[in-house]
This record gives sequence, structure tokens and C-alpha cells, in this order.
Amino acid sequence: MIHKIKALHDNGQGLSVRAISKQLSISRNTVRKYLRLSEAAIHGQQSDPSRTKKLDDYRSYLVYL
Repeated sequence: MIHKIKALHDNGQGLSVRAISKQLSISRNTVRKYLRLSEAAIHGQQSDPSRTKKLDDYRSYLVYL
């Protein structure tokens, strides 16, 4: 989602924050937040091993299907 927002914005040459939020049906504040993130911050946020998910306990079963 973050990369899609950045691609649509294209360093100010693409869609506006408002247009992106309408197209993706998300808040303008969320769009602004993601546009302010650097590539390093995005990568760090997505690959954080301490972040747990509700379905982690069932991962082996889901992968098996």
C-alpha cells in the first residue's frame, strides 16, 4: 500500500493527496503519513520481527493449505 501511494504521488508530479485518498478509499491523513516516510523507514517498519500478527499461530496450517 505504501509503495502504491508513493507511485501515485510521484514526488508531487502525480495525483494529489486528496485524489489518492479517494482512489484508495483511505484517509488523507494516512496518505500524508505514508508520503512523509523514507524508504529506509518503510523497509524497517515492514520487516520488524517483533511485530506479531493474530494469524502467526496458524501460519503453518495456512501455508499447508
